[in-house]
Amino acid sequence: YMYFINLFMKKYFSLVLITILLFTFLSIPSNASNVEQKTPIKHIINIFFENNAFDTIFGIYPDDPHSLNRNIVKNITVPDNLLGKGILHTLNKIPDGKYYAENPVEGYTSFYLDWNHGRMDNFINGSGPQSMVYFTSNQFGLEWSLASEYAMGDRYFSNYMSESAPNTLYYLAGFTPVINDYGPPPWIQFNETIFGELLKYGIPWGIYVGDRSNGTFDYSSYLSGWGNYRNHLYSWDDFVSQVRNGSLPYVSYIFTQDYMDYDQHPPNNVERGEIWLAYIVSEIERSPIWQSSLITITYDEFGGFYDHVPPPSIDNVQLGMRVPFIIISPYAKENYVSHTVMTHTSILAFIDYNWNLPALNGFVAHSNLPLDMLNFNSPYPGGLISRPPIQFPNGLNLSLHPTNVEQNFSSLFPFEPQFNLSELPYQKEGSSNITLSSLGFSIYNENNGVIMPFYYQPLFFIMLLILNVSIIAYRGEKHGK
Repeated sequence: YMYFINLFMKKYFSLVLITILLFTFLSIPSNASNVEQKTPIKHIINIFFENNAFDTIFGIYPDDPHSLNRNIVKNITVPDNLLGKGILHTLNKIPDGKYYAENPVEGYTSFYLDWNHGRMDNFINGSGPQSMVYFTSNQFGLEWSLASEYAMGDRYFSNYMSESAPNTLYYLAGFTPVINDYGPPPWIQFNETIFGELLKYGIPWGIYVGDRSNGTFDYSSYLSGWGNYRNHLYSWDDFVSQVRNGSLPYVSYIFTQDYMDYDQHPPNNVERGEIWLAYIVSEIERSPIWQSSLITITYDEFGGFYDHVPPPSIDNVQLGMRVPFIIISPYAKENYVSHTVMTHTSILAFIDYNWNLPALNGFVAHSNLPLDMLNFNSPYPGGLISRPPIQFPNGLNLSLHPTNVEQNFSSLFPFEPQFNLSELPYQKEGSSNITLSSLGFSIYNENNGVIMPFYYQPLFFIMLLILNVSIIAYRGEKHGK
């Protein structure tokens, strides 16, 4: 037996070694320096807040009686919000000088009660009376200004009619194995997230949090294998340093959750998040990567707050309520409102589109791309296509770690437009139905893999039931003898 093994090793060892080395070489992902984009965008930066509906933040946008720029306000594109619907009187305005809202009742059941089969008329019985409120420019003047300077979507829905966990998992992986904030288990395999796909194709990525000392980020506990990639976890300070020196990875995810109340989750002071956001944006715009950057700003889910637009379903998945969505980029259209139906998976789809990667999964393949919000071809007055940074007003006192978080920015809204809003080279609103599937992209994950311990699976409970019945039957027979 050993004679034949030794003979084989002497005769074929070199051939086997060469085959193994060749296979290993071919399995190494292509170097990021060889990756080409379909657009001028080389850096996609995704910023994630929590628990606010579209109508909660942009319900009366751009109506601002305190603005010092009323002539500009009159020319700002109005999204589909509470204005002119005859329903504003049924809601309560958050008073000037108050920078938080009470937390509505959250949960899968509460949200379906709110929705009421698309009637959108049962929020008081679902998420409670505290859900029937809206902010103004008094609290969100900075975010309103960013929306007017760039492009916003008014048909962007959370992916799932439930709480943060399933929606965050859609944001990272394009699907969820849970319907509420429970678990894990189950777990999602790390290679089936957007980060796993980026790793395979050699595209640099990073995750940024307020405090990285425990090696985790929002709902990272659901990602099986995350512990092997903690070298991709950075702090916000690291983000600013990388932006300033031009070393930021191609794809960045910035989480605001679980650190010093920056996430705007009720009842947190929303101004802390506003000032932080404006600081992050201003740092990017003043950096060497601005001309190749695209920033997305959105919220994980609506948090139980009232929104008047019934969410549709996609691929038999009932979407959750609308949440704010803003794109900031030199290529984002100024003062533009997109009516394209989008979700968190639209961001994943754009990442795949930009680097010509397979669609992360089937749901991502059928998600509309935010292409109508971008302008890569039509020159502005003066011949510009790539827009310069906007001018932030003086005296904002922006900070990565703000201490004065009770400031009224209403009078500063809107910032001075870069171009005459009546001379923009595109329509002020529109929509698109372009998907990766319609463009013929292949699919990276044909089947969304979920890791579930045996003792959590239905078969285990069936076997346990059979065992219990058998024990009861056996004891009955034993006592009957």
